[in-house]
Amino acid sequence: MKPWVALLYGSALLLLGTTPALAAVSLATPEQDRYAKQAVPPPGKALIYVYRLDDASPQTASGLWLNKRASGQLEPRTYGMWAAGAGRLEVHAGRADAAPLIITCETGRIYFVQLAVKADGSMNPRQVSYGTGRTEMRASRLILDPAVVARATVAAPKSAKPVPLPLPASTEEVTTTKRAAPLARKTEESRDRPVEEELRTGRSGVTLILKGGSFSLGSSAQNINALDNLGNPTAFQTSFSGSAAAFGLEAEWRTSNGWAFGGEVLTHAHSYTTVPAAPIGTGDMQVVTVLANGKKYFRPEALVQPFLGAGIGISQVTMSGQLIGTTTASSMQVMGGVAFRWEHVGIYTEAKYQTNKATEVDASGIGLFAGMSVHF
Repeated sequence: MKPWVALLYGSALLLLGTTPALAAVSLATPEQDRYAKQAVPPPGKALIYVYRLDDASPQTASGLWLNKRASGQLEPRTYGMWAAGAGRLEVHAGRADAAPLIITCETGRIYFVQLAVKADGSMNPRQVSYGTGRTEMRASRLILDPAVVARATVAAPKSAKPVPLPLPASTEEVTTTKRAAPLARKTEESRDRPVEEELRTGRSGVTLILKGGSFSLGSSAQNINALDNLGNPTAFQTSFSGSAAAFGLEAEWRTSNGWAFGGEVLTHAHSYTTVPAAPIGTGDMQVVTVLANGKKYFRPEALVQPFLGAGIGISQVTMSGQLIGTTTASSMQVMGGVAFRWEHVGIYTEAKYQTNKATEVDASGIGLFAGMSVHF
């Protein structure tokens, strides 16, 4: 990152020493606002954005307290940003003694807090996902520390072109371990890294996915060496229904860069008719598959996240009715789809091709699924 951009980033921080309840907030220029929205955490720090939407009470200025220290105020469609040390951070809105929002900060992470002001004047801060925060904050404008603005006005010549505000001589960061530490500058290596690359991170954690859909067999007519009721091996010509209802449960651990690893259980059942037979025999085939999966979610910080993946496992195929028997088969699959992810819930869509080929029967085919996901 260029030095003047780093200076801009430092000036944009709303420090805990600012005066609360100001008559009017100072707004950043469009250029300053654009670079503030692309900022990355300083080394060893987290970055906190608190933003306010165009809410039901536009005349109410909402005061903020971080770790019980006054941190300025927000008007509708404005936001502030803070550097924070690792550990517990308390965000109070409206009053210093209001119920706080608790955030456990980790270094290198970016956090978003949405401040909603209701019609009765009550204020509700809540943490939102990276994708939600980035999307909702687009229409908001950065507010600046008035003390920084005053120093810049005195120092800048009248004929000079507008430039990013200078870094204050001393800064104080939101931290639970120590205060009054100088704001560390980015190393040469981190300056050279594109901002876009550093922003491509999402939230890590466990995700549970419950899904349903249909599974279509690849071979609708097969010769099956199954067992009859007397235990004698017999060959039958079988016609399966082309598509059947399918259900799955999946658990995965997602990393912040979009990789996910976990396991899946999938089941689907198909009816069949045997020919020739006197009389014609019918029955059902049930397939239960257990797999270990690996996936890559693209754009992990966004609301819409395309993905690709593959898995390997084992299937159990059970025949009932005219054909009786159970067999197992190795299973492999490839899949792709789109996940829609909010803070704690999401929508999951998937298409997959799966091979479940045993000696007696081939239960391979294509599945189409949709479901819900829960994120922890």
